[in-house]
Amino acid sequence: MAADTARDELVDLLRSVATTTVVVWHWVFTIIVWRADGPHADNPIGYVSGLWSVTWVLQVMPLFFVAGGYVHSVAWAKSRGRPGAWRRFAASRAKQLALPALVLIGVVVTIAAMGARLHPGPDRWLPRGVALVLSPLWFLIVYLVLVVTVPLWDRLHQRWGELVPIGLVGLAMGIDVVRFRFDHPEAAWFNMVFVWAACHQVGWSWDRLRQAPARFGHALMLIGFGALLGLTNMGLYPRSMVGTTAAADRFSNMGPPTLPILALCCAQVGLVVAYRDRILAFADRPRVRRFTTWLSANAMPLFLWHTVGLAAFYALLHSLTGVPESPTAVWWVTRPLWIIGPALITLPLLAASRAVTPRRAA
Repeated sequence: MAADTARDELVDLLRSVATTTVVVWHWVFTIIVWRADGPHADNPIGYVSGLWSVTWVLQVMPLFFVAGGYVHSVAWAKSRGRPGAWRRFAASRAKQLALPALVLIGVVVTIAAMGARLHPGPDRWLPRGVALVLSPLWFLIVYLVLVVTVPLWDRLHQRWGELVPIGLVGLAMGIDVVRFRFDHPEAAWFNMVFVWAACHQVGWSWDRLRQAPARFGHALMLIGFGALLGLTNMGLYPRSMVGTTAAADRFSNMGPPTLPILALCCAQVGLVVAYRDRILAFADRPRVRRFTTWLSANAMPLFLWHTVGLAAFYALLHSLTGVPESPTAVWWVTRPLWIIGPALITLPLLAASRAVTPRRAA
């Protein structure tokens, strides 16, 4: 594939798989627990011994940022050097990202306000409910910061190449030292930029990665997996790559992100490099190609609106039969229903959102 095009079958597949995995994870593995201040999101990881291991496979946000970095690097290369290039680039991308988010916020807040008027009372759970539905916006904020600073990341890549993500890993490590060794938890929020920027910056080297020999991918896999094993067995970092309510997990590796997320990114990128031919052969199947094409055009709306579909289905089922607040046998048996139900509600929302928002966001 020519280097000057943003279309890359492997990147499209990675974005599709990452988006689908995140959405299905939220639909299937979210447990809503009601407390004094309202609903809280939980998952079965903290209830079932060893289930944390599935998060080493299903936590795919690093790959989403890698794929996004490649797309942004190619798009910026087409605009670089033109008068007003950054202003037009940032405005276009910000519009693609922010407009769907504003529509989502408007719809959710309106529904919450209507609910408060229809059922007035002392309950204070609506703010918590709104916060849960709008929770994907944390990703959008970080992604938008990386988009509007693309010229900076491009300039750093032109000057230092692959040393840039390595340097960002060093900065993330320094933040974790300040956070845990010197007891400054507020410093952790810097890693919302450093960790995801490191993943994003790997996308600038995608052309070299897809031409690298398979043994280089195996080396990255071993380095990433070895680092992940070491970090999560030193008595500091949780083994789970998502937040849990387990007493042993004092914090989440995702909120804000920590070094294990970067180790996971290294292992995942290595896996893709090592097995890219097999992955591409799978992506070339007609049904897979049709799904990838559809999802590439709907990735951002699906990511934003899937929690609305989940909330609506939960409200419906909760009012009819009740929903378990722990992973009981009934909870596990009904997992397939939690793909079908939210999907049936979310898909019409995607169709409606396309009428008022740009076709796609890169």
